[in-house]
Amino acid sequence: MLNDPVIIIQRFAVSKADLFKAWTDESALKAWWQPAGKKLSSVENNLEEGGKVTYIFKPNGKDDTKLVIEGEYQEVQPEEKLVYSWNWILDETALENGNYLLTVEFNEINGEAELTIHQESESEQEGVHPHKEGWEDALKSLENYLLQQ
Repeated sequence: MLNDPVIIIQRFAVSKADLFKAWTDESALKAWWQPAGKKLSSVENNLEEGGKVTYIFKPNGKDDTKLVIEGEYQEVQPEEKLVYSWNWILDETALENGNYLLTVEFNEINGEAELTIHQESESEQEGVHPHKEGWEDALKSLENYLLQQ
């Protein structure tokens, strides 16, 4: 049975342009995104179809596991939509069933930016992957970051 996709929709009291920048800009990402408490140390983000995206996270002290998330853009519509592969690698070993297709849409509704995240597994097997709670935690951190800008 194919894993069910994770779908998250959240509004932010900022412009769509500001939300897109927070999602794609290296310094912004480093300020708000810390999955599993790991600090983002390096970002490669070539925003074009076929462009590479790589996030490298430092171990957090409690857990010395190195995390890398890498992928390739399949669709890039600045400030509108990003579609890219999303592959988790721990300690230089790709996670079994840790490959995903991520679609991120940026919309403007009643003066607020709306973010829609759609994460699909590329495997038919259950795997270790970020669930809805992980995305909710990340978006709370993103919201806090945006409120301080």
